Amino acid sequence: MRVFKFLSVFVLILIFTVKSFAGIQAGMIIFKVVDENKKPLEGVKITITMKKRKSFHKELVTNKKGIARVTLNVATYMVKFEKEGYVTYETLTKPIISDKKKEVIKLMSIEAAAKKKASNLSPEDRAALAFNQAVEYLKKKDDKDAYPLLKKAAELNPNLAYAWFHLGRIDLENNKLDDAERELLKVIDLNSSMGHAYVLLADVYKKKGDDKNYKKYHKKAEEMGAIDPAEYYNKAVEYINAGNDKDAKVYLEKALHINPKYSDAYYQLGLLYLRQGDMQKCVEMLKKYLEIDPKGKHAGDCQGLIQGLSSGQ
Repeated sequence: MRVFKFLSVFVLILIFTVKSFAGIQAGMIIFKVVDENKKPLEGVKITITMKKRKSFHKELVTNKKGIARVTLNVATYMVKFEKEGYVTYETLTKPIISDKKKEVIKLMSIEAAAKKKASNLSPEDRAALAFNQAVEYLKKKDDKDAYPLLKKAAELNPNLAYAWFHLGRIDLENNKLDDAERELLKVIDLNSSMGHAYVLLADVYKKKGDDKNYKKYHKKAEEMGAIDPAEYYNKAVEYINAGNDKDAKVYLEKALHINPKYSDAYYQLGLLYLRQGDMQKCVEMLKKYLEIDPKGKHAGDCQGLIQGLSSGQ
């Protein structure tokens, strides 16, 4: 009997211990961000995304001491550090179970980086500098001059997801489909939360005639809300022109789900309800159009239809 009691207590202790360890799922990371002179940097924006879970997104800002704290479940995270006037820096990190992990991050000012000889910079610093130079060209929609800088950035720091993304986008636009596929798959591997990478991959496979992968990545992009509402709107117009209001309505509503202020979708829905004889819903949609875009290209038509339908009731 004593043996039984002893075993029972042992089993209870074992269960308690297992449950206790099962609950240890997080660790704190303390980021300290400094400049090239090791002075704390206040106001650095820190963006954290989980590598394998696309829905996770967290933003922090450093305090006067250059410090920001976060508690995260154990996983691999992509962390981006940004501050105006400084070279953006990206890195991967993973918290320690039930313990604090301290990371010191150095951000170099763009001015200091320009003055410092490239040979003295770390590969990550050189990558960040090249990427920031590329961004200036991208702002001007100058992909031609941005491309070699993006290529350099990705080679120096293979974890720079945004460099791979723009390389993939540019190669897709130039029909370098194999290169675009490789680069965009790299983006998703580094940061699965970048929804637009799925959109571009779907376009790659569509151009390649790979219907299976096109549907796979387009579906993922839809699930992430990354599809441009204009794509749905244009699809709806195709159905309208083909006399298929049923499918047109589905795509118009999809466009509005992504962007509730897509005025043209309300206009087309108004006309659709008019064709179906639902005057109340027609007026409701047209009024919604005018509320969002009172001086829009369809505003006059909407006002005329509303007045005519209202006077006829």
